[in-house]
Amino acid sequence: MKILKLSQHFFIAASLLLSVTACNTSGSEEKADTKEVAEEHNEAKFDKPGENDAQAVVDAYSASMFQNAMSDSVNKYVTNVEVKTLSATMAQAHASIDDQLVALAAKKSISLPAALTADQLDKVDDLHDEKLKEIDKNYVNDVISSHKDAINKYEQCAEDCTDPDIKAWFAATLPELRKHLDMAMAYEDKMKT
Repeated sequence: MKILKLSQHFFIAASLLLSVTACNTSGSEEKADTKEVAEEHNEAKFDKPGENDAQAVVDAYSASMFQNAMSDSVNKYVTNVEVKTLSATMAQAHASIDDQLVALAAKKSISLPAALTADQLDKVDDLHDEKLKEIDKNYVNDVISSHKDAINKYEQCAEDCTDPDIKAWFAATLPELRKHLDMAMAYEDKMKT
């Protein structure tokens, strides 16, 4: 009798564990797909030029959200005081950029992703596995690389976007990104010496 009750409890516990795991998996898949969902909504809403403008806003928002999350997470692990200052500055600046993009998207009826992509989440999680001495260097290198890419994309959007408000936002934000790049490059030089 005890064995029967024990096996029933085991079966119930195993069933609960499987259902919780299944719920968690579908939840993370939904989060990983929010950028794609936003892109699909925008594709359905806009003609080709408008869709390209919307895609530029989605890409900028996704990248800025990632930079914010990365900077916020890295700030917990970095050992170099200057890199800690850089990560705090990046988190604050990109939170502001995120807010600006949310307002711009709302004004233009552009759908935005609700969360980071699975790849972005993996990169943030990978920070926990790095050696402490490497986090400072890797983070600064990532800021430099991502801001060089962002500056190129923002310059292109400032020229190619058809919506005047979106075009103006990209042009107006370029100096802030250049400031971030300069700051990160200065820290990189200091870390080399």
